[in-house]
Amino acid sequence: MTMRTGRTVRDLRRENRTAVLQRLYFDGPMSRFSLGPATGLSSGSVSNVVAELVAEGLVEEAGSVDSAGGRPRTLLRVTPGSGFMIGVDVGETRVRIELFDLTLTELARTERPLAVESPHPHERYEVGVVVDHIREGVAEVLRAADVPADRLLGVGVGVPGIVAREAGEGAVVHGQTIGWDAVPFERLLRAAVDLPEEVPYWIDNGAKTLGQAEMWFGAGRGA
Repeated sequence: MTMRTGRTVRDLRRENRTAVLQRLYFDGPMSRFSLGPATGLSSGSVSNVVAELVAEGLVEEAGSVDSAGGRPRTLLRVTPGSGFMIGVDVGETRVRIELFDLTLTELARTERPLAVESPHPHERYEVGVVVDHIREGVAEVLRAADVPADRLLGVGVGVPGIVAREAGEGAVVHGQTIGWDAVPFERLLRAAVDLPEEVPYWIDNGAKTLGQAEMWFGAGRGA
């Protein structure tokens, strides 16, 4: 069914689910009562969405909190093990690969050193070496935490340089200081790293990824 706004009932349901999950992810644990004002949804909509998410194992109960003059309210949170994420940082001296659950609890970490003794950044950041480090590191953290690759929700990669997105190539990295001239980095990773095709890569400039993290979880929250 299509609504007057052009959105379908399916679109509205997806938006409601997204609103609840976002608030629980960034601000949880929260009660159903608190989710209403936080998301702008009615109490009935919140109850329906939460029931679906709990049934799917995406949300779980996380204790309770006293209410003013009433029964304690049950707190809800995103289920930590309902999905996993990998973060990669291509830094000045090493490539770091970390595996997280949905509460951003670190489950495994590994680092691969870059050739810091080389006076030329072009040699230190040789594309094939960086790709190999990521391929080996992803396999290692998944193995260490015993997490199947098909449980990954995505891989985020911070790189030095400017990132553009081109049709058929995905993320392309331009980094003159490290000798990367329109490197089809996403395509190279997809060809080398043993992950299902449906696992998305989110590749961006490393400084921008740090800024985004601060806005979401650090000193920049609310900015």
